This record gives sequence, structure tokens and C-alpha cells, in this order.
Amino acid sequence: MCGSGTEEAGMITNSCPSCGRIYSYPLMECTFCRVSLVEEETREGRVVAVTEVSVPSLGHEEVPYWDALIERPQGGFAIVKRDLPTVVGESISFGSADETASYTIGVVGSGVMARGLVELFLTRGQNVVWVGRSLERLERAKDKVSDRLARIMDEDQLQVAIGRLAISDSYKDFEPCDLVIEAIVEDTAAKLELMRELEPVLRDETIIASNTSSLPLDVLTTALKKPGRFGGMHFFNPPTRMRLVEVVRAPETTDETDRFLYDLSVNLGKIPVRVANGPGFVVNRVLMPLLNEAVRALEDDAAPAEDIDEAVRLGLNHPMGPLALADLIGLDVVVSIMEDMHARLNDDAYAPRPLLQQLVEEGRLGRKTGSGFYEYTPPPAP
Repeated sequence: MCGSGTEEAGMITNSCPSCGRIYSYPLMECTFCRVSLVEEETREGRVVAVTEVSVPSLGHEEVPYWDALIERPQGGFAIVKRDLPTVVGESISFGSADETASYTIGVVGSGVMARGLVELFLTRGQNVVWVGRSLERLERAKDKVSDRLARIMDEDQLQVAIGRLAISDSYKDFEPCDLVIEAIVEDTAAKLELMRELEPVLRDETIIASNTSSLPLDVLTTALKKPGRFGGMHFFNPPTRMRLVEVVRAPETTDETDRFLYDLSVNLGKIPVRVANGPGFVVNRVLMPLLNEAVRALEDDAAPAEDIDEAVRLGLNHPMGPLALADLIGLDVVVSIMEDMHARLNDDAYAPRPLLQQLVEEGRLGRKTGSGFYEYTPPPAP
């Protein structure tokens, strides 16, 4: 039976016989291959890695479940979410409703956000092609990712995860990717140049996403011949911990691209929110004036930095104070976002405060450089 799907655990699941993609919503044909979808059958596989996760639920402080990486007998891997204890080496049966879709995702950039995205994608069972200008810098970044994964995985799990990662200094190695997401410097000219270089080497069906936190997508799409394949996928730092993804639709983004980015966010364990292609989207439009006003309070000697953060954290029930949050984001990133939004909105609430600009000029960019509004000891390795 083609295109009908199977109702299992409240989900409609079917697959593409050509590319193997799994769909958890009703479709007649694959949005990539245009091939009729077929009903999914229960399959078996061997558990090669597993992570136990505990989440709160109504009436219970912690409810455990297990994310298992399954090796299929016919080759390839699947991520399966289970509510039964699962151990490495056992064979289990699973259906599409249990399975997290697996893709090959390209990442551009070697900074803090790019590293966080690579770590996230690997922990969720995705294959990753990581491209940057310098292989030496990528090797150092890969080591940092490996060190972080080692904190949550045993040696066998770590080797499986790192085995799904390839690094390169050539965009041509993005050829097998289903999605390429850029996480380079927050600069319009740099992103436009990247788009012009990326598109010619990608397959027609490969989706391109930007992790920009504020830049207008309609400007970035001017560098693309096929702007329908492009959309915004704004993760928050650190992406392994922050649950929100702003899914941003450019004027020419197709329904298929928008749906893919939304569904992928869910597969990655995130909560996607569709937002308009406006200055700062939603979060930064609200956040930047708050950060700026916290800096003004510090300039005016309203209170020391620690007390400003403590007051906001406790008084507004925020998990982190605004000055500490600015340090975490990166003060250079904060200034860049504010300058862009100030120019586009003509609102002085977004004009970076002098102290903020001074810290950036001094190279005190926050956690990543070892100092910002606070001192961090020891400073992070380069």
C-alpha cells in the first residue's frame, strides 16, 4: 500500500523507498525524491550505544527513557526512543513511530556555536560533515567536541559518535548532505559570500539554513539562485542544553523547506517556534534592550554586576542574570546584533551602551576569552 502510512502510538509513519527518509505526518510522496511513500514495517536491530535521560512529568519529578543507537542488519543506523531499560548489545524490535530520522548534516564554521551544533547533532545520531577554513582549527574544535561527548558517553559510544563525523576545508565535501547549516560570524557580507560559494557545490535537494540570530533572511537569499531551499534555524547557546529553536521563514522559503527544518528540530529533541523574518526575530528583539539596560544600570552605579544579575535572576525568575548571559553569548555577538537591530528599527533601545563597546574593543568578549563583565579562571583554551 502506498502513501497510506501506519498508525502507531498516535503517529502516522511511512518511508521513502528511494532515500529512506521517515515521515511522521501524512504525505503521499517524498518531498525530496517525489517517490510514493510506503507503509513502515517493524524492524529489528542491535543496540550499539544508549543514553539514559530523565525528564519531569506530571506527578513525577523524574521519568526515565532511553535513547538507543540501533545498527540495522541491512546497514545504517537508527535512533530509537524507548521507555524500557536498554543495554548495549541487545537486539530490539522497533517501528517508525519509535525512530528518530537520521540525516547527513553539514556545518560551516569552527566557533563556539558551530562546535555546539556538531555536538548536538552527534548526540542525536546524525551524520555530520564539518567544514571550516582551517583544518588545524577544526582538529582542535573536534578534540573539544570529543572531550565533551566523553563526559556523557562510554568509550564505545564515543567511538560510534565520532565515527559519524568528518571534517574538511572544502565545501565540495557537503555533496552527500541533506542539510547544510552555517554558523559563521554574524556579518551580512560574510554570509552572502558563503551562500554564493555553497550553492554551486550542493545537490539541488540539499536545504541550506542559517543560524543567524538577527540578520534579515531576505537579504541572504539574494545570493541564491534557488532561494526556496533556504530558511532560518536559530539555535541558542549552548545548543545542547537550550531547548528552543526559532524556525524562520524567508519570503521565498518553500513549505517543504519550512516543514523539514521544523521536523528536524523536533527530531533533535528541541521545541521549534515559527517566527517572522523581522529584526531580531522574537527572542533577541525582547532580550537586547534588557541586556542594554542592565549595562546602563552598571554604568550608572545602580549596583555591582553581581547584584544586578542576582536582582534580575531572583526578581524576574530568570535562570541567569543579564550580564552573565551577555558573557555567555559573547559580547561581540551582542554588539553585532544590537547594531543591526538599531539600524533596522531606528530605536535607541538597541544602541550598544558605551561600556559594552569598550569591553569589545579591549577584546574582553565574555566566557570565550576569559573575561567580560566577569573574570573566568582558568580562561578557555583557544
